[in-house]
Amino acid sequence: MPPVISFIGKPDSGKTTLLEKLIPELRRRGYRIGTIKHHVHTFEMDKPGKDTWRHKQAGASTVALSSPTGLGLIREVPEDLSIEELVGRYYGDIDLVITEGYKRLGLPKVEVFRQALHPEPLPDRDETWVAMVSDTAGPADLPCFALDEVVGLADFLEERFIKPFPRQKTSLLVNGQPVYLNSFVESFLRQAITGMTCSLKGCQNPEEIIITIRQAAEK
Repeated sequence: MPPVISFIGKPDSGKTTLLEKLIPELRRRGYRIGTIKHHVHTFEMDKPGKDTWRHKQAGASTVALSSPTGLGLIREVPEDLSIEELVGRYYGDIDLVITEGYKRLGLPKVEVFRQALHPEPLPDRDETWVAMVSDTAGPADLPCFALDEVVGLADFLEERFIKPFPRQKTSLLVNGQPVYLNSFVESFLRQAITGMTCSLKGCQNPEEIIITIRQAAEK
């Protein structure tokens, strides 16, 4: 999986505003960035009255809005998907996934703290905190960046989380969970599947191959 880092902080601390500045800086460096906003309440993204909303209200389990410049997908899920399944399924071509939320998971965390709004940072800081972004001096044991120090923060993420984890050419999900592939297995799968695919009519020189196998459950 691509590396995942979570930006956390108290309400109105400026997480989204910071990401609006950070993402373009990372993209300027040539990286593909994905984001996940975690929401603990009932899902609602489409606007009432729109065609896709009407499709969903009619009972469609999956609704997609497709255009030449983007794809939007709304899909029912039985439970909150794990971060591993989300990233493994939808972010395979991404260099860094940034989440907003997930402060209770064991992900590397950057806390955004504004003393002008809150007297103290989040409590119970642990070893998953890797940096602070703040309008005041941060803890001595963590790298701390000013709210407008976007270039320095991007340098930190690039050196710590992007460069050490180059994008894999082959990924495998089993029951929604990513499976680690050592170099031999990764190379074997990639060459075998690519070779068989290229032998099919109209499938020469594939840039990306996606295979999904669903095993019927025994009754």
